[in-house]
Amino acid sequence: MRLLDRYLLKEVGGAFLFGLGVFTTLLMANHLFQFGRIVLIQGGTPALAVRLVLYKLPEALAYSLPMSILLGTLLALGRLSDRNEVAALRTGGISLVRIALPILAIGFLVSVATLALNEGVVPETERRFRKAFNEEFLKRPRITQEHVSFRDEVDGLESVFYVRRFRAEAGVMEGVLVNQLKDGSLRRVVEAQRARYAAGGWEMEDGMLYLVEPRGTVTTRFAHLRLNLRRTPEQIATPVKDPSEMTIRELRAALNMLRRSGQRVSRYILEINSKVAVPMAGFFFTLVAIPLGLRPHRSGTSIGLGLSIVVILAYYLLLSLTIALGQSDRLPPVVAAWLPNVVMGGLGAVLLGRASR
Repeated sequence: MRLLDRYLLKEVGGAFLFGLGVFTTLLMANHLFQFGRIVLIQGGTPALAVRLVLYKLPEALAYSLPMSILLGTLLALGRLSDRNEVAALRTGGISLVRIALPILAIGFLVSVATLALNEGVVPETERRFRKAFNEEFLKRPRITQEHVSFRDEVDGLESVFYVRRFRAEAGVMEGVLVNQLKDGSLRRVVEAQRARYAAGGWEMEDGMLYLVEPRGTVTTRFAHLRLNLRRTPEQIATPVKDPSEMTIRELRAALNMLRRSGQRVSRYILEINSKVAVPMAGFFFTLVAIPLGLRPHRSGTSIGLGLSIVVILAYYLLLSLTIALGQSDRLPPVVAAWLPNVVMGGLGAVLLGRASR
């Protein structure tokens, strides 16, 4: 059986690498064209164009890995089926499920690799791409940040800050929430429409102060409140991160901060689940590809590529629909993220069951 596993891994692995080259090239083609224009027409340097290409490559790989295992499985099993090798194995008493196991293992490993790439590499390369494109090519650094959170000590209290919008150049925070704790217990909550940096501190404007005492909470409205936060706007400023640039850990931290401030969190729950569900598509693509690849006359590269495109389009169209429904709160965020995988998994299981008869 180990010989069979090695043989299947070799067949699928070779076709997978071919697919990886094809899909990565297709995904990078538009970037290569755009970055070529930067050099030839818009006055960018070749070194900048090369860096921008390299920064975009991990993202392209993250998309092409699941597609490549789909194409690789279709091509490899199509060839084996046309050479009657699958029929010979089944005649020898080896079930289709047993044949599928090492291929499914490859699909699972590809999904894990995609998740690791999305978590460990893509956020950083996306951040560097945006920074280089905005600051080195457009000469327009981004100075407005949204959903900024940080911790500091203010007046002997551990203070957790959440800022809806931060304009570093103006020294202004908007939509400010501060939870202040001592020995792990909440002591004060400060909410303000805005805060301005002045004279080495921050002036909170138009807000509410909540003092948490044993007998209850004392509420005070204020027009101005001095907060002895010694951080300057430059010290608070951090590189702007879009959700695509954030890891699951960072998204969870933002989610917890939003929950404490009583704001809607469904968008972040959807984003967290999507960052796991989409990489796992490689496994479900493999499950669908195994029975499709065993059908007669499916060994041609063009036919395999065509089938791959059909499956990929169906998956991403369904994903776009469910994500849109999740963002509009018409579907629970967990369901919106995972439903396409459930559909693909169910389809693959049905097709595999029929092929096993």
